[in-house]
Amino acid sequence: MSPNGRAPRRSRAAHRAGLAAAARLLAAASDGPPADPLVALWQGWRDAFASSNRLCRRAQALERELLGRIGFPRVEIPVDDPERPLVPATDARQIDWVLGKTPATRALRRRLKRELAAAQARWAAEAEACGLTRAMEQEADADRRVAELLAAAAGTPARSLAGVVAKLAIAAQWSAREPEADGGPWDVICGALSDLTALMTDRR
Repeated sequence: MSPNGRAPRRSRAAHRAGLAAAARLLAAASDGPPADPLVALWQGWRDAFASSNRLCRRAQALERELLGRIGFPRVEIPVDDPERPLVPATDARQIDWVLGKTPATRALRRRLKRELAAAQARWAAEAEACGLTRAMEQEADADRRVAELLAAAAGTPARSLAGVVAKLAIAAQWSAREPEADGGPWDVICGALSDLTALMTDRR
């Protein structure tokens, strides 16, 4: 691991090469006799994972474009601090928290909340018009499908070495995208270890 927390370039290249080799093996395995259910699951995962990544990039691009045009909906709260005279707020509760709920700040709080609501309404309208809202809905749907397949991979026993490869390929792809995620990839990896142990035992 490099000092900045990222995998070295060589490790990333090795990771991509390993996934490519696994994909070739699994594609060949799916062309033969009835394949291990995990190979078919991997095919669905490959399509769903690619779709999730594509939709994520689209939503991010639309969000960046919208941010560049109108900025994120927020208001600036004036405070008695010469070093930081304005505090940004993106939620009405922040306004109350910064200014307090005293009668002296009531008029200011009401005005700021109206301005924030107007900014949020404009963002929502612009997001709908430019396709960001729909893109985020599609991304969420794709992410749910990916999560379903990840859980299915963890809970489906491998019947062959190809099935174990499929399970590990799924875990490797997910962990590369979500290196800090808990549960998912490690559940799949632990399942793969159990599968290998069972397959080796059956061969004795």
